[in-house]
Amino acid sequence: MGSFDGAETCELVGSFLLSQLQELDINTGLYRDDGLAISNASPRDTENIKKAICRIFNKNGLRITIEANKKIINFLDVTFNLNNETFYTCTKPNTTLQYVHHESNHPHSIIKNIPPGINKRLSSLSSDRTSFDQAAAPYQKALKESGYNYTLRYDPATPSRGKNRQRKDILWYNPPYSKNVNTNIGHRFLNLIDKHFHKDHKLRKIFNRNTIKLSYSCMNNIKHAIDNHNKRILNPQRPNPTTTPDTKITKTCNCRRKNECPLNEKCLSPSVIYQATVTREDNNTTETYIGLTENEFKTRYRNHTASFRHEKHRNSTELSKHIWTLKDNNIKHSISWRILSTNPIYNSSSKKCHLCLK
Repeated sequence: MGSFDGAETCELVGSFLLSQLQELDINTGLYRDDGLAISNASPRDTENIKKAICRIFNKNGLRITIEANKKIINFLDVTFNLNNETFYTCTKPNTTLQYVHHESNHPHSIIKNIPPGINKRLSSLSSDRTSFDQAAAPYQKALKESGYNYTLRYDPATPSRGKNRQRKDILWYNPPYSKNVNTNIGHRFLNLIDKHFHKDHKLRKIFNRNTIKLSYSCMNNIKHAIDNHNKRILNPQRPNPTTTPDTKITKTCNCRRKNECPLNEKCLSPSVIYQATVTREDNNTTETYIGLTENEFKTRYRNHTASFRHEKHRNSTELSKHIWTLKDNNIKHSISWRILSTNPIYNSSSKKCHLCLK
């Protein structure tokens, strides 16, 4: 756990281990690295099952901690009590409940749905009204401290009809939200869709109110902005992948013939927005193509040149289409490359890609 794909790897390993536990006389469930098993065996047989599970894990080079013969257990955020056949929500010791304040700079839909969402979760994790009332007190206190005038009430879930499958062809527009902005961005954006993609427009099937949805994104708070500033000031800059640790010299080009480098010995530059200029030799007219790449420019350059050589890739990019059009008409041409800007790639903490936003 903790790696980039730790959750996916954990689920894959968990499914493999569950397949090996099928021969044991227990019902087992697993969520990531937390498991729960139920058995009707005697306490002695349960201990033997526990030892069998440990052997299976050891066989696969893993360790496991098991508590057996328990009547009351905490699993994730729920407490199960087999003595009176009840369940209710639980929190870890010394946990402080805190919610977004009612006057916070968040979209109204988010503020409005926080209390009902908490009420729904507590109700679904409580077996009856008594269990709900016992667990609701700290949540009610946290809501009051966050400025909400809402009373939590037990509302058991009612069976509902199956939800319709969500469409996969929806495009989402996520503008940042701020209370300081008086303009209704969402309303104006949807009006622009209706205006420019009217009923008779050939792209109406792709761009309409059913295929384009709007959802506001939250702005960073002051704490987040200060933390990011401090990280930039205090943390040393990460070394470039092409930097040699001993010499601290950044390698910018690996072309054998430096005079043939497409970017004047800077072809290994990563995270760039670049421009290709195609010049016809018959009339000296030019066409420009602008692209971006997260990887080194040299990798993208090789992909471009491959699409120029192999006709099966002639439709890979607009640039390759243009080059093949010139080649079909036997028009000689030349291509020059240059970097327009270098920008940071997507950051999971800020949820922004400055390379795309540029």
